[in-house]
Amino acid sequence: MTSSTDHSVMPPWAKSVFTIEQARDFVLEVGSCSILSNKRGTPALWDAIAAPDKQPGETGWGERMELAWRWKNELPALYPTEIFYGKRRDGAMLCSFGVLSGLYEASWRPVEESTVVAQRIFSFIAQQELSSRELRLLCQLSNKNEKAIFDKALLELQLIFQIVRVNRIGLDVDMWTPFDFQYPELGSRHRK
Repeated sequence: MTSSTDHSVMPPWAKSVFTIEQARDFVLEVGSCSILSNKRGTPALWDAIAAPDKQPGETGWGERMELAWRWKNELPALYPTEIFYGKRRDGAMLCSFGVLSGLYEASWRPVEESTVVAQRIFSFIAQQELSSRELRLLCQLSNKNEKAIFDKALLELQLIFQIVRVNRIGLDVDMWTPFDFQYPELGSRHRK
């Protein structure tokens, strides 16, 4: 497959998505995709969306970026048993539940094997859904110097399938919940 950033030979799905329903079909067809273009040559929602980019002099993100950013949250909220939003080492992704099952089995680790900061974050999330801002305050990692420590621990918990972004339409901030709470059918595989 040609790189999604190499526009000399466009993949058949490039600029083929006009609606959120078509975005759903795209994710299910490719199995897994990044949100924005990447250098690995894998499918990207950004490349599939048939909307104009930001034009010179235009303010804001432009229609294509607005759709990619909105749909990354809306797709798993509208199709919670078909589409998953999460992180992998090279960035944010959407994937089908078939792909998710394999990723989960390959990457799940007990929270006790994570860093101390990640364990602390998880202890708060296990009690209730919390936003990133609320978590930073609870963990006392709210100043600029500690942001990288917090972000690394939050990513760590996502990569080992301990936490996930809450799937809810209209949610303007990242809210976190244990993976098991949102996806009990997968999470039950590792419960004691």
